[in-house]
Amino acid sequence: MGIMTQSTKKTYYIWGEFSHTDFTSLNKLQHTVNHSLNGPLFKLHLTLSGPFQILDEKILGELEDLAMTNSVLEMRTNGYGTEDNIFQSFYVQIQVSPELLYLKERLDDLLNIPPKEYNPHISLFYGNKEPSIKDEIISKLDSPPGMITLDKLSIVEIGDDIASWEVLYSYPLIEKLNAKLTLGRPV
Repeated sequence: MGIMTQSTKKTYYIWGEFSHTDFTSLNKLQHTVNHSLNGPLFKLHLTLSGPFQILDEKILGELEDLAMTNSVLEMRTNGYGTEDNIFQSFYVQIQVSPELLYLKERLDDLLNIPPKEYNPHISLFYGNKEPSIKDEIISKLDSPPGMITLDKLSIVEIGDDIASWEVLYSYPLIEKLNAKLTLGRPV
């Protein structure tokens, strides 16, 4: 019995996903990179928080509230990055902004995840490849979009097999938060 419960233990993460336009241009880049490096296919995303093991109504409700009170996030990119790490092997670097950090802190808080060093990135390839091969690809790639709009928060179930990863819930962020100035402040 003990072994059974082990294998059914699910792991979840919270991803940020992107506007249709940005998703499309990033998808082209991912396709090119994956074609050259023969990587597994996966949905483009920016990991915001996780891992966590318990997904209940309370978390879903709080995440929905959070999405309904946060506007879409404009993120500045910073070229490509590569590391000797399967899950940060080849990615678009995202500049850390106060807004992004604030969103991440709120999510970590909600999930009781201790803060750790954050390197926001959008992976284009997972796997091990020689740095020289990656550099070669970067030299031929178009630059990533200068700005990327993060417009939804998604809960993803992550398994050992990348192909089995599944987005379970997505919550759109607000297009423009006009009420921001009057919220909770005397007018």
